[in-house]
Amino acid sequence: MDSLRKAVLADEWSETVSEQDSHNQRVVAFAPTPQDARLCAKILTENKISVHCCETIESFADTILQGAGIALIAQEHLTDAAIARLKVALDQQPKWSEVPILVLLQPGDPDSKLLKRVLSIEHVTLINRPLRIAVFLNTVQAKLRDRLRQFEVRDLLLEKDRTETQLRREARRLDMAIQAGGMAPWEWSKTHVYWSGAFRRLHGFGKDVSPSESAMFASIVEEDREEIAQQWSSAIEQNVSFRSEFRINHPKHGKRWLVAVGEPIKSKSGKTLRYTGLQWDITERKTAEMELRQSHETFRRLINDNPQGLYVVDADFRMRYVSAGARTVFANAEPLIGRPFGEVMRTIWPNEFAEEAIRVFRRTLETGEPYVAPPLVERRVDTNETEAYDWSIERIVLPDNRHGVVCHFYNNTQRQQSVDSLRESERYFREIADASPAMLWVTDKNHMCTFLSKNWYKTTGQTQTEGMGLGWTNATHPDDRERAGQEFLTAAEARQPVLLEYRLRMADGNYRWAVDVGQPRFDSEGAFAGYTGYVIDVDDRKAFEQSLEQAKVTAENANRSRGEFLANMSHEIRTPMAAILGHADILKDHLKDPDNIQVVETIRRNGNFLLNIINDILDLSKIDSGKMQLETERVRPDGLLAEVRSLMDVRASEKHLPLKIEFDGPIPDLIETDAVRLRQILLNLVGNAIKFTDSGEVKILVSYEGPEGRDDDDASRDSTKLEREDANHCRLVFQIVDTGIGIKPEDQASLFEPFVQADSTSTRSFGGTGLGLAICRRLAHALGGDVSVESTYGRGSTFTLVIEAVSSGRLVEPNLLIDASAENVEEDIQLSANILVVDDRRDIRYLAQHFIEKAGGNVVTATNGKEAIDIICGEADSNVDLIVMDMQMPVMDGYEAATELRRRGCELPIVALTANAMKSDRDECLAAGCTDYTTKPLDSQKLIAMIDRLLKS
Repeated sequence: MDSLRKAVLADEWSETVSEQDSHNQRVVAFAPTPQDARLCAKILTENKISVHCCETIESFADTILQGAGIALIAQEHLTDAAIARLKVALDQQPKWSEVPILVLLQPGDPDSKLLKRVLSIEHVTLINRPLRIAVFLNTVQAKLRDRLRQFEVRDLLLEKDRTETQLRREARRLDMAIQAGGMAPWEWSKTHVYWSGAFRRLHGFGKDVSPSESAMFASIVEEDREEIAQQWSSAIEQNVSFRSEFRINHPKHGKRWLVAVGEPIKSKSGKTLRYTGLQWDITERKTAEMELRQSHETFRRLINDNPQGLYVVDADFRMRYVSAGARTVFANAEPLIGRPFGEVMRTIWPNEFAEEAIRVFRRTLETGEPYVAPPLVERRVDTNETEAYDWSIERIVLPDNRHGVVCHFYNNTQRQQSVDSLRESERYFREIADASPAMLWVTDKNHMCTFLSKNWYKTTGQTQTEGMGLGWTNATHPDDRERAGQEFLTAAEARQPVLLEYRLRMADGNYRWAVDVGQPRFDSEGAFAGYTGYVIDVDDRKAFEQSLEQAKVTAENANRSRGEFLANMSHEIRTPMAAILGHADILKDHLKDPDNIQVVETIRRNGNFLLNIINDILDLSKIDSGKMQLETERVRPDGLLAEVRSLMDVRASEKHLPLKIEFDGPIPDLIETDAVRLRQILLNLVGNAIKFTDSGEVKILVSYEGPEGRDDDDASRDSTKLEREDANHCRLVFQIVDTGIGIKPEDQASLFEPFVQADSTSTRSFGGTGLGLAICRRLAHALGGDVSVESTYGRGSTFTLVIEAVSSGRLVEPNLLIDASAENVEEDIQLSANILVVDDRRDIRYLAQHFIEKAGGNVVTATNGKEAIDIICGEADSNVDLIVMDMQMPVMDGYEAATELRRRGCELPIVALTANAMKSDRDECLAAGCTDYTTKPLDSQKLIAMIDRLLKS
């Protein structure tokens, strides 16, 4: 039966079902002979059995496919081919159909092999011949009844399947509806809890959470949990439906609003077996409800708190909302909210106007057509005063989704008074404008001139007609007109103030310079309304500015000449000093007698002293002329101080003075600043302290102030530096304290001026140019800080250096054992190279040659750049490995020579010799093609180290 049911279901929609049903009691016969066929048909027809006789096996098989109750065939027709054809027809039957086959055996014993082949056909029944009519009919009728039951069973199964299919479809539709609505089914009983997958997703429950009542309630927010638990318990106790709205804490989506419904499933006796229900997310609805409430409240407040005249009449024709401005007007009609609109109108206005207003309001409420009333001038009934109003109405949708009418009105009485006041103010403005010595003007939003004071017409000679619109531009000089117009339009498009300078034509036809100043105007709503401004004559000031500009050009030319003079003086002074000091070193190496050595040392010491004086003068001049540039690098402040102490210890030891360095806590491990200039300031200040101290001590106190420790109101700090500061900017404070002679109070004010010392006695006693402190202060300013002094005469002084720097942000304990020298020169360097030395000064060539040959190198010399080019490029077997060349020489200087050598393909290292030590000088040398540079006076160790480094690289 199960296989039959499956077969029926498989062929549920077969197109042959109706045809088979019409022939389910038909006998399809293939009789032994045509005569037997007629006899068989007669017998069956007489017994009311439908019969169809066939004459060939093909028609027999085809007729079975068309539909048959049973099939009847004679044994002699069942050849192998016929059996195969019959099986094909039976295989094409629906799977539920089992067509009975009646085989009429031939008289006698059947052949076993033939019989086996016949029985290989399914559902075969054998009938012996000769036939016994009664047995034959009973067999046929029995098989037809079996066949009829097959169709009945098929119909029952089809009907059942259709019902089940319909139920499944309905279930699927319900499931789809639940899913589309985001609903999550659940079931609860005292012994079992069921959560659907949608339920788990709704609450954010993972697979590790077992369905339980406690787990479900645990997901509810604490504020709602107790109330929902009581509602659930009450529903269970009363066996009634359950519905509630609550919030949950979703693990991913936070707080969400849910609604839960449940229905009790009861037994026939009325006992509740379980609850089944749904939950779904209503967060969006709740949010919308909240927004609607807020919108309603906002709408109410916007109207109620509005100072303008505004009220709303609802669909029931009652006053629904009244603004603060309207309540002031309707003060005699309190209370207003909820009162009929007609009653309020009749209380305030005469009956005729009140009835007209009521009619207009009703028309707008019904049709939605807005209404703008003509100006209203009426005597009020409640105040007996005549008032003027502008008013209009329109239909709106109120928060309850019903229509209402909103009325906007404005008291024209006060506005008329304002208009009168404005007209009076305009009269005053014109009188003041005409009395002003400046030429006043006003434009509209399209930049057309709408007003010019009388002074404009008097000054320019234009008439009022000529000046209006854009006519005023005709009074400007033709060469200035396009520029001034463009500058005005650029400012006007940005709604910015206008400041123009142009030549204005006077009434006598001459032109004078004028300044035109304008400010944008905006109306009460913030819309651009045009410009107001004034024009003043600045021709005298312009002439003065031109004279200042000429003076500036003259000063810049003088400053440029001074710079060129300083550069030349630097070269002319440093070059002979280089020869003096260098030859003193050479002479010292040849002397044995101590007295002679002492004489040479005196020459060197005074030469260095003279060089320091020259350096101070040149440094101060370069600072003042703006030629000094800072070179920022990363340096350890404690290492730099260790270097300062190392350099100054000898001088302090000569006077038996201890030189101490103390730190007030940790300092940055690295700072970014100009280490050379910072070292120069410290050496100068410490040198002064040692020079002016005969007993006691000299001490350097160092403290660090991070970003939080800076005083941002310090007037000495530049505002542009403040804008650049970030979290890594810091302040380092160096206090150089001595116990020396001190400084008189009256001398402290001028101490940092150039060429100034405490007094002439100090100058004679201690020496110096008086430039050191001036240079220190200027350098400190360049480093973002300052130098100041506190001193008690006869007891000592404290010089405080403050600099701004960028720190690494990491603080460390100071370590004075660190060597922070930027360059460690190797003392024992041996050269094995041919060096070309180019200088117009014989003594400098000799000095450089001496240093290089002493280090093992070979030297070739030249007196100018042209000779150097001839040596390098003119000799095919030139063995020069490196060039040392002065930059200032006759015939061809070093800049031109280096450029020419590079142009000709020379790749040898070129070391530039220059008397200038500024960064701009170095950049100029490198730009000309030099590889590196060094300054005069020559430092033998530095020169040899540089040559060795360049040869190796």
